Amino acid sequence: MSNRWVEINCNLRLCRKVFAILKQKNPDLLPDDIDILAYRKNSKKCHFYAEWDHEDKDDWLAHFDQPFLMPSHICIKQDFLFFPFGIPTRREDYLPRSSRKKKDKRKVRNQFCKGNWILIEVSVHELSHYVHLGHDEDFFKIYHKFLSQMAQVVISGEFYHWYSRQHQSKINDFEDATKEWIDSHLSWTQHLPSLF
Repeated sequence: MSNRWVEINCNLRLCRKVFAILKQKNPDLLPDDIDILAYRKNSKKCHFYAEWDHEDKDDWLAHFDQPFLMPSHICIKQDFLFFPFGIPTRREDYLPRSSRKKKDKRKVRNQFCKGNWILIEVSVHELSHYVHLGHDEDFFKIYHKFLSQMAQVVISGEFYHWYSRQHQSKINDFEDATKEWIDSHLSWTQHLPSLF
């Protein structure tokens, strides 16, 4: 595996961690499982942009897709996963040009973001699309809720120790979980002869 793919997989793991943390904090808003993948052209899983004929078709970093009879997934461009650098989401970027204030002479400077912060921001943006498609007021309420939760997790330090805490809780319950799995497996195998 090349160094490029090591970096891409490491950043995909971080995006999946963002999903796991937000799922734990908002169990009713997010699905139990969602695939977060590196975008590959002509992929059978990712068909959202295959037929998209638009002038800005290459101007995206990630997208949320919920195809019919398939699990939801988020595709993130490989270049972005290798070198995470971009401009965070702003509400003004999604307003129609006619409704933007023309009288305001102040120029808003875009703030660039890189590394874990932009990966967290893009993951939060795309996960917000599961709750609300489009970029209207309701979308930004969910987006800011998720983003503030992730900011609290990062600032508190919980983000950096989250996996180890989850792992510790699994170690304590390992014997109980093993016994539970064996019991369920044995009860399931008892019904095998009746199936044939």
